[in-house]
Amino acid sequence: MNRQDPPEGGVDTIDAAETDRFSPTPPIADPAPPASAPHDIFFAAVQTTRMPMVVCDPHQPDCPIIFCNEAFTFMTGYADREIVGRNCRFLQGPETDMGSVAQVRAAIERQEEVAVELLNYRKNGSTFWNALFVSPVYGVDGKLLYFFASQLDISRRREAEEALHEAQKMEAVGKLTGGIAHDFNNLLQVIQGYADILDAKVDPADRPAKRAVEAIAMAANRGATLTQQLLAFARKQELRDRLLNLNSLMEDFRPIVDKTVGDGVRIRRAFEPNLWNCRVDPVQAEMALLNILANARDAMDGRGEIIITTRNAVLPEVNVPEQKLNGGQYVVLSIVDTGPGIPANIVDKIFDPFFTTKDIGKGTGLGLAMVYGFMRQSGGLATVVNRAGGGAEFTLYFPRSSGGVERSAVDRNARQAGGAERILMVEDQDEVGELGRVLLEDLGYDVTLVNGGRAALDVLARDSDYRLLFTDILMPGMNGVALAQAVRRDYPHTQVLLTTGFADEAIDEGSRSFELIRKPYRRAELNERIRAVLDKPGART
Repeated sequence: MNRQDPPEGGVDTIDAAETDRFSPTPPIADPAPPASAPHDIFFAAVQTTRMPMVVCDPHQPDCPIIFCNEAFTFMTGYADREIVGRNCRFLQGPETDMGSVAQVRAAIERQEEVAVELLNYRKNGSTFWNALFVSPVYGVDGKLLYFFASQLDISRRREAEEALHEAQKMEAVGKLTGGIAHDFNNLLQVIQGYADILDAKVDPADRPAKRAVEAIAMAANRGATLTQQLLAFARKQELRDRLLNLNSLMEDFRPIVDKTVGDGVRIRRAFEPNLWNCRVDPVQAEMALLNILANARDAMDGRGEIIITTRNAVLPEVNVPEQKLNGGQYVVLSIVDTGPGIPANIVDKIFDPFFTTKDIGKGTGLGLAMVYGFMRQSGGLATVVNRAGGGAEFTLYFPRSSGGVERSAVDRNARQAGGAERILMVEDQDEVGELGRVLLEDLGYDVTLVNGGRAALDVLARDSDYRLLFTDILMPGMNGVALAQAVRRDYPHTQVLLTTGFADEAIDEGSRSFELIRKPYRRAELNERIRAVLDKPGART
């Protein structure tokens, strides 16, 4: 946006910045200041200082600027002739806080000093935070002569404060979520698991019983989603990323995307044919995309158009989105809708946790927070802007990665049936362990259940003929990662599947070489993951 002729609405404000460069001396506007020695010294001092400064005449209509120094012209990008004779409000824009402007106006009316921080706009449309100090200047007779305003560009300080605030917010949410996620997901695992067992046993003709079981499973699933969204926002989730191409991922998601937006929304896709590869957790990427699409659908009341595009981008070291993304090569995914856009007063809050514009019961305020957390944890960034023609545009930046795209070696359709293999299950929570044993036996597996890592090694020492070790991660004593590493070393014919409701310190780089299923898992999901581990090439003995 170029502000060649900025709007004239608002009231007196002034902006500024530190600078090391100066241009030719600006002329002093008519009427010129008095030629007395004190005033000559005053204006000379204003002119030569490196801090942006202006002088306004309260005796003229609209209190115009009658003098500005070179630091001010350099900072704002305007020439002297575009500044002198105008009220300072021409530096204001749509995001300038009118409350601060009113504070300046009131101080000027009372002829008092005032100091505020304002968001001002340069000639090229870019913004900067301005620490503004305004003071009246009196003559020897005690009468008001001018208003003098000094300014300082504090954008970097504000950005540092915002970064600190965000870090503190992440830490607080992370501690809260991490403290409850493991136990909470274990409780949800029991509820959801037995709901699946009941669902398989209830007579389909008994509709009231069937609906009751479905309601239980739906509530548990919603609780699991909320926990996962909190973990994502706090960047505490364990990402299982792999090298892939976003175009292929978007094509794989096509049926889910179409179902999510509904029949009233048209989807248009424009994918870069030579798109770079990137490392992404496909499950979390799907959740992020569906959250954005659901918000776009709701913003359009279920009627409109969504455009999904991919492209390659090389971002410079400076002037990148929100100054929060390092320069470099990125794979960019954009989602544009034809809705009304996001109100200007909330657009900067859209990724905050628990912030929602939906009615009570219709939104948790965690969907877009999860998107932002996932992107930051992936080394990228999520941004949102309102488009000039209407609608909002969400943009996801994924760092480019090199190498060949990884593909699954096992056909998904071949994973649906259970098996008869022997499985050693390790779970320290009795209720979760008993549920897992029932689920696995119901699928046809021969299961031995123990409650700790040492107990599992004792079982294997006596009888090592197990095809799979299925173990929780967070357990007293030997955790699941250490157990898995010992089994891989001493019993290489036994495959490993890890599970956890939340893992932080226990999940390190060593765990990334093992398959993992997150709690709470469903019966079908568990069986699919087990078959993927046992049926992959090289897994059979």
